[in-house]
Amino acid sequence: MMLHALLQAQQAETLERWMSSVRGKLAPELMPPIELEDHFPDYLREIISALRVEAGLPAHTELPEESDSAAEHGEQRLRLGFSLDAVVREYGALRDAIVETARLHGVTVSAVEYQVLFDTAVTGIAGAVTEYSRQRDAELHRASNEHVAFIAHELRNPLISASMAVKVLQRHGQLPTEGRAVTELVQGLHQMTVLLDHSLNLARIGGGIEAHREWVALRDLFSSTESENRSDAEDRKVTVKLDVQDVRVHVDARLLRSAVGNLVRNAVKYSREGGQVVVRGKFEQGRVTIEVEDACGGLPPGKVEEAFAPFVRLASAEEGFGLGLALAKQALDAHGGNIRVQNLPGKGCIFVLELPSKTELPDPAPSP
Repeated sequence: MMLHALLQAQQAETLERWMSSVRGKLAPELMPPIELEDHFPDYLREIISALRVEAGLPAHTELPEESDSAAEHGEQRLRLGFSLDAVVREYGALRDAIVETARLHGVTVSAVEYQVLFDTAVTGIAGAVTEYSRQRDAELHRASNEHVAFIAHELRNPLISASMAVKVLQRHGQLPTEGRAVTELVQGLHQMTVLLDHSLNLARIGGGIEAHREWVALRDLFSSTESENRSDAEDRKVTVKLDVQDVRVHVDARLLRSAVGNLVRNAVKYSREGGQVVVRGKFEQGRVTIEVEDACGGLPPGKVEEAFAPFVRLASAEEGFGLGLALAKQALDAHGGNIRVQNLPGKGCIFVLELPSKTELPDPAPSP
């Protein structure tokens, strides 16, 4: 009997022998069989198909260059807390179980069949290790981003409070508005706040985002837009106008507030002195549409395509790493929506956010 025929008939016995060899050694003693087996039945069928092909017979299953079952197995083992060493040794244990099954049934494994077992083991190990490592690195990266974001967030709040305190003291004449020391104080606080904002933004971009939808009034997404940008708008003599429909939508309010805030902040920053920023929001035919129109004079050639990449500045004279648009795009991606820019040469540009959503009528006014 050929090895592939034996394994086809004795799949359950082979897998049981493999589980007995790894249970309590490479895997916990009390791990449920379904978790212990995971994708190994599929992987064993891939081995049988490879042996059939080597014997000149058609494969039972398609033979991929990289084992999908092994990759999924590597991801599952990472989630269960297996070491990488244990994952690798599992494949050696299956090879040993196959050889032992053949010996007990009096089947001689040929050199060619040994080579097939070796090749499939290498393919399986490569797929499992690659996916295990990729998922582990992603998890470490995510944890690192969360740590950076936590520290930056905790430092940002007292810095903002300190900056506001300086402005209040200057407004009441308790702190000079001019002088080298005051200038360095104000600039230092501002630069530290900007750096912490960038650290938060980078952590968010690198960590990925998942939308958690809730019912929220569309107007609430813009509730703090004017107040947050009032100081910068007054400095640049820019007005901010809101035109938002009174409906409730099903979105991730936190993500969209951040996206709109970044877009309005950029719009105020890049608009010419005396210009106007118009923010519109509406629901129509199952989609929320948000527009932020500025008075930047239009984007230069080539900048439209680059606008949503991190670190790209729309105007080299402005400070900042240009993360706002990249963050807005990430928020829309999490909603299954899209963001685009309409260039208005000589006037400005309109950033348009579109995302699918449900809607309902606004809460009724209380009875008098």
